[in-house]
Amino acid sequence: MGKLEKASVGFLILLGLLPILLELLGEGIPKGYILRILSSALMLSSLALAQNVLLGYTGYPAFGSVAFFGIGGYTSAILSKNFEVPLWFSISLGGVMASVVAFLIAPVLMRLKSHYFAIATLALQLALGEMVANLEFTGGTDGINLPIYRGFMEDYIFYFLFLSLAVFSFGVNLYVDRSVFGYALKAIREDEVAAESTGVNTVLFKSYSFSIMAFITGLCGGIYAFWITYIDPVSMFDPLLSVKLFVALLLGGVGTVAGPLWGAFGLELVSEIVWSEFTQIHGVVLGLLIVLAVLFLPRGLAGVRR
Repeated sequence: MGKLEKASVGFLILLGLLPILLELLGEGIPKGYILRILSSALMLSSLALAQNVLLGYTGYPAFGSVAFFGIGGYTSAILSKNFEVPLWFSISLGGVMASVVAFLIAPVLMRLKSHYFAIATLALQLALGEMVANLEFTGGTDGINLPIYRGFMEDYIFYFLFLSLAVFSFGVNLYVDRSVFGYALKAIREDEVAAESTGVNTVLFKSYSFSIMAFITGLCGGIYAFWITYIDPVSMFDPLLSVKLFVALLLGGVGTVAGPLWGAFGLELVSEIVWSEFTQIHGVVLGLLIVLAVLFLPRGLAGVRR
């Protein structure tokens, strides 16, 4: 592993030890606030790392990847509320459902390239949002209320779930970056026709890449649903979340193992500071900072270390 990857592993280990420190410090610190910010950053990290498998290594930008966030969230919520499936199992099934849907539509969807593919995935996201809003078993526009989790490590459970997913996503990116599977994806990214001529089954490999992205994104949606305890079509199929994860990916560095992790944490930290200091014009200030970062860091934070 490179220095940045090793630093990322150390950072994730420190995040795993953080709850111990919070307990030792006692009631004098805003534990809930810290956990909320870090959980949001870890969620964004997982989404950016998932997108990195598809965009960074395969070269296909899915602007509508949040469609699978919604599929995972709604699958988990419906299984839990209507069929009393345990939280852990319903979250897992949410990820599986998202992955299966992605694998089924990938052979058709991924025949499109570049901005055509990006627009098609965005259309899928918006269409699913409208469909969910008009179905009775999904709660329609009223959404679904979920019970507040009470049980083992209830103060930290969702923080650890997001942390576990971020670690898993980081591990997936590390594997893809160094494996034969990853080399095939990179060959598709560089020249799909040439890759196919050398014997790479491009449709199958692209489908796998798309499914991996959807699986991680679906798991993220399931955890988010139980964390927030209320979901509706607007929040689960929000195009702004797609924008945010792409910004995190660009800030960190597309096609790098550690870049999406640092980009997500950097974006979340800056967003929180800007929100607290510039409440009225936070959108303008944050947008300006992002433009400057992209202009002066075209290869992302990970590119600075190269």
